[in-house]
Amino acid sequence: MKFEREFFYDEVRDGFYIPGIIKRTWAVELTVLAELDRICKKYDIPYYAVGGTLLGAVRDGNFIPWDDDIDIMMLRSDYNRFVQVVEKELPEELGFRALEINHDFYRLWGALGKQVIGFESEVLRKYHECPFGVSIDIFKIDELPINPEDEELQKNILNMFSVVFQIIEKNDKSRLLFKELQEIETLLQIHFDRGRDLRPQVAYLMDRIFQEYNGNQGEWLAVMPFYFDQGICKYPKSAFDKSKRIPFCGMELPIPGNYDAVLKAEFGDYHKKVKAGGIHNYPCTKILKKKLQDFLGGEWDSDYHFLEEDLMRPEIRNFRDMALNIAESFTVSYKQFFEDYKTGDISPCLLKLSAMQEEAIAFGNAIEQKKGEGCKSVSVLEEYCETLYHAFQSLIGLKDTMDKEETKKEICLAKDFSPSLQKELQRKLKKPISCLKKLRVALKEDFKKQVIFLPHTVKHFASLRPLVDALLQDEEIDCKIIPIPYYDKYGDGTLKELHYEGKEFPKEYEIIDYHNYNFARELPDCIIINSPYDEFNPVWTVDSAFYSKELKKYTNKLVYLPWFVTDEINPKDEEDGKAFTNMEYYVTVPGLFHSDFTIVQSEGMKKAYLAKIEEFAGKDIKKKMEKKISGAGSCLLGEKAGQGIKEVVECVKAFALKK
Repeated sequence: MKFEREFFYDEVRDGFYIPGIIKRTWAVELTVLAELDRICKKYDIPYYAVGGTLLGAVRDGNFIPWDDDIDIMMLRSDYNRFVQVVEKELPEELGFRALEINHDFYRLWGALGKQVIGFESEVLRKYHECPFGVSIDIFKIDELPINPEDEELQKNILNMFSVVFQIIEKNDKSRLLFKELQEIETLLQIHFDRGRDLRPQVAYLMDRIFQEYNGNQGEWLAVMPFYFDQGICKYPKSAFDKSKRIPFCGMELPIPGNYDAVLKAEFGDYHKKVKAGGIHNYPCTKILKKKLQDFLGGEWDSDYHFLEEDLMRPEIRNFRDMALNIAESFTVSYKQFFEDYKTGDISPCLLKLSAMQEEAIAFGNAIEQKKGEGCKSVSVLEEYCETLYHAFQSLIGLKDTMDKEETKKEICLAKDFSPSLQKELQRKLKKPISCLKKLRVALKEDFKKQVIFLPHTVKHFASLRPLVDALLQDEEIDCKIIPIPYYDKYGDGTLKELHYEGKEFPKEYEIIDYHNYNFARELPDCIIINSPYDEFNPVWTVDSAFYSKELKKYTNKLVYLPWFVTDEINPKDEEDGKAFTNMEYYVTVPGLFHSDFTIVQSEGMKKAYLAKIEEFAGKDIKKKMEKKISGAGSCLLGEKAGQGIKEVVECVKAFALKK
């Protein structure tokens, strides 16, 4: 099967964050499903979607966002025919495992999937760059007893087996296990070989019991592992009298004719969308990743690991900061000169005036070199130099006059001048102070605070656009939009195609080519990103020059604004279990820790972020991160009171404009 590249990117659907690596497993499962569909069509073997796959197909023609697998089911007789032909039909990289053909298998349903794991390029290309062994589950549908007493007895026996299975899974070889085994052996007149793995033996016997009433012409069917354990998946036989095909992720998927009855048996009111539910074994990628790591001898690790140094940052001083500091130093120096003039002798003051004039000239040259001619601050500096010159001339003229008087000592003091001369001199000496006040204003006009936005896609620009619009209207801010390139990645992490969407951004904005902006020279006051992953998203990455760990070398204020919003997540609510689990894909990533400030959609989500950070890096790091995260809101929430555009704009301005 072929997929558009956008299929594989992280997305939020129905308020749930779906990471790209889950999308890759979906693609493998769909490819395996297509192979199963081919075989079933060839041999005229009916099959049906079941579980979340059926629900997603009926409701949206797509995966449920929090589902990570494909489930199908077959009537037992059809399943048996499938078992007979499947192995000879499969390509070598796929395999089928089931109780019927694998003596070490102990799951109560079959599994068809990619059995080759690792980074062999040909297999990776065919299976959408997914290095894991991914399978789809094939459940068997059996008949239930007609007699309720028989059904109750069947359930009780199966529950005995289930207890044994659970004890074995816990690796518990206590007396309880052997007691339960003996009870089953006595009841069914069977014998377990305690020298071999008990799990396949238990599973095989349970599967035989599932089939006990097949062919009895009853009216009810069930997927037995779920029915006896949870009381669900009991269907009227008539639900399977007919079938039909409906769209599902670019293919057509067979479903029971009376899918309504099937879905009600599994979910009750399936029309109502509910939260993801508990964690269970979600996501499957955790187990698959561990298997791959074991297969590679622990040499492969694709996860970000936090280091304390990630919270550290160099102090950056850009030209604007230095210019304002220089202007401030000019003011301090001149005030000191004025005090010296009032109390000390004139000759050293003349030297200071000359030095200040030279410093001002050098400063003006530096500004022109940085900004070009015509700067207001250079004009003010020229005026400042002029006032320094006049002050110098006035002082030296008065000094010469007084030096000619024989009655005066060699040293000439300001207090020796007449009151009228002192008044006139002070008037001239105060003019440079006035210029320096104007200089600070002019510097802020010539060198506005630079706020740089680094979106990577037009689609995700929506999370930044209202903020950009607001900052473009602010006279204190020089706002720039610099779209950055990004790459798709192969399954082994190496880079694929480069993508650049700069020319696709709305035409009303001035877009700067990233080649034409020198971060090391400009050292912007604030950089705003909406991609926090650096190299740790397995599906795509921005260019490494724009990783958060690199960007913080060029600014004192690196800000992360997520490109998405999700439903609110309560870490303590079991129903939010999967959503909280998936937070690791966008919270435990470098951008959050390297950034100086992160703005998330609400105060409630800030608490969820901090809970995930504590789980990932411990309480001490959580405390340090509390001040670096704000729950002000998201531009994607529009004008929502308390957490919309207005709040985000105010929050960013407060952070970006403060010293």
